[in-house]
Amino acid sequence: MKPLIGITTNFMMGEMGHSAGQERYFLEEDYVRAIEKSGGTCILFPHTSDVENFAKYLEMVDGVVLSGGIDINPMFYGDEPLEKTGYFNTKKDFFDVELTKKAMHSHVPILGISRGIQVINVALGGTLYQDVCYKGENVLKHFQESKRSDKSHCITIAPGSWLHSIMGEEKVFVNSFHHQAIKDLGKGLKVVAQSADGIIEAVELEGETFVAGVQWNPECMAEEHKEHLALFESFIKACSE
Repeated sequence: MKPLIGITTNFMMGEMGHSAGQERYFLEEDYVRAIEKSGGTCILFPHTSDVENFAKYLEMVDGVVLSGGIDINPMFYGDEPLEKTGYFNTKKDFFDVELTKKAMHSHVPILGISRGIQVINVALGGTLYQDVCYKGENVLKHFQESKRSDKSHCITIAPGSWLHSIMGEEKVFVNSFHHQAIKDLGKGLKVVAQSADGIIEAVELEGETFVAGVQWNPECMAEEHKEHLALFESFIKACSE
């Protein structure tokens, strides 16, 4: 039987016609294609503030993908909003962070993508740069304006890490669609990849359960670049064990 993967959804508010004022959940199809091509199948998780539903969600699935999306409310990592902080949705933040904590407690494999790596970090007590410009000078452009499958900048991968075993190289080009990033590392996390400006691009959690995050969007590159599809294949394999 194929592993069933639960994917967190994004949030939007309808602005026109009959949908004006209605809250909607959505997810980019690239996630579904990458999971299915890697041998899994998936369901989507709507946001809920009912904590009893978290356990029910996790009982259904073999793994969780924390998808990309909007900013995280700084209150979740003990900070005040700065000028560069963008739109956030506190209900989504609560759901994603609490789901992540409970998935870790239940030893459910997790793959965090883009915003997802930040959710993992916050769930483990880490903090974020509310914009990469707050890291200092000479920061790379981390939000490309080319198509989503294009390679943007290079990352350096730690030898011996899970990511290195998948990619097979220490230098890999990735796409980039984020303006926030990990600042202080969450408890138990190890940095396994960084960009030339020191921005954390990938992490893994010490322990037996697969918990890892990447700052780029491999689901957008999986069709054209097999090394990025390999990320999903490794995750699906972990969910099958």
